[in-house]
Amino acid sequence: MLKFKKSVYSIILSSFFHMSEPAFLEKEKLKDTCRYLYSYIPKSLDFGIILGSFLNKCIEFLPLQNKTILNISDIPHMIVPSVPGHEKFILYGKLKNKKILIFPGRLHLYEGYGINEVVYPIKLLAGFNASNLIITNSAGGLNPVFNKDDVMIIKDHLNLMFDNPLFGFNYNIEYDYFMDMSCPYDENMTNIAKKSAVEAGLNLKTGIYAGVKGPILETKAEIDALRKLRADAVGMSTVPEVIMANFLKINVLGLSHIRNTVGPGKPGSRTDSHKKKYRHLDGSKKEIFIGKILAKIIENILKKA
Repeated sequence: MLKFKKSVYSIILSSFFHMSEPAFLEKEKLKDTCRYLYSYIPKSLDFGIILGSFLNKCIEFLPLQNKTILNISDIPHMIVPSVPGHEKFILYGKLKNKKILIFPGRLHLYEGYGINEVVYPIKLLAGFNASNLIITNSAGGLNPVFNKDDVMIIKDHLNLMFDNPLFGFNYNIEYDYFMDMSCPYDENMTNIAKKSAVEAGLNLKTGIYAGVKGPILETKAEIDALRKLRADAVGMSTVPEVIMANFLKINVLGLSHIRNTVGPGKPGSRTDSHKKKYRHLDGSKKEIFIGKILAKIIENILKKA
């Protein structure tokens, strides 16, 4: 594993003159970003955490030590998130002796960003030799047994964005992008999450996440189609980052907060004609509630990881 991590590091931060390397690794940008961050955080990390829409309040309930907050606007080649529910800083800290870099916000394809801008934090984590990633999102619950504010462990995903961060570059045998994605979410991390939830008295769901580009929400016909594809939840992020993390051999745990349900007549449903239609800003109403739950899950996972 150490040998491989050094290999990944050399890919990410290799010499400018190695022009045969894939352009999607953006080595020069990453070198600049890492040089800046090395002044503030350790050069080796254990975990990265990406927080989805209105999930950043969990930071307040994590007992982090040695906290360092950095404004994204000051970091070379990083773009400041602009969608409500996504913070404009990154945070380093230690928890259970694990060195963690937290991204309390993200970029999305629906904002018009390129997919390589969306996955830039993942490449950055590889530059810091991070072995593990906890990636979260807010999603609509498609499974009829799901309820609003459930948390779902992602066991697999459907890439309905019709794009991926390895697409469109010339093949290079050294960095083979014909990547096996049959198990994109790490089994060990998933088992740790399940055990941690039980010990914390939480009932986590498990399911398949469908990633779409957005920003529009689904029609009833699209919801029916997604259910036929066996999707349990649908959202507008996560899939590109998970693909890049797998390419860079970073173990992934995915968690979805079921922000709303889509079954007729269910509480919080956005397809019930008698209910008010769902709005993105509605997510702010549950920031503290879901933040406490997510922090409890993450802290218990880090105890065992």
